[in-house]
Amino acid sequence: MTAPTISRNWQLAIGNRQSGGIVLLEVLAALTLFVIAAAVIGSAMQTSIHATVDMKRSGQAANIAQSVMAELEAGSAELVDTPSTAFEEDEEQTTEGWTYEIATEEITDTPGLKKVTVIVTDADTTHPHTCRLTQWIFDRSCLTDQDGETEPCD
Repeated sequence: MTAPTISRNWQLAIGNRQSGGIVLLEVLAALTLFVIAAAVIGSAMQTSIHATVDMKRSGQAANIAQSVMAELEAGSAELVDTPSTAFEEDEEQTTEGWTYEIATEEITDTPGLKKVTVIVTDADTTHPHTCRLTQWIFDRSCLTDQDGETEPCD
């Protein structure tokens, strides 16, 4: 009776060794899948963060261009061609690192009407953001002379 018991114990020992190797392979496969999934999720997160920063900077460029255009419409800035110019420092530091350019073009059919293009550019050299805003604006200086009297444009 001792012989069958030894043989059976021997078979169990050999079987445990074989199943131990399979378990190790399963653990390695699961670990590999986990690492691949973590890399994909990490890459997606990084892409999402870069896209969010790009959208923020593009939105900021559009807001700054609208502000410059509003100043031109209100008459607080001259409707003349302006080369690329850095913004003056402000308290909120919202325009730090941004430049603007103003291009004007006379509309020949309507005296005093100008096509105004405001170009706002970010000074970031690695990934610059630019916003170009074009609008027709009536030149107020065309209607008033030095004495404040109204004169139509020629």
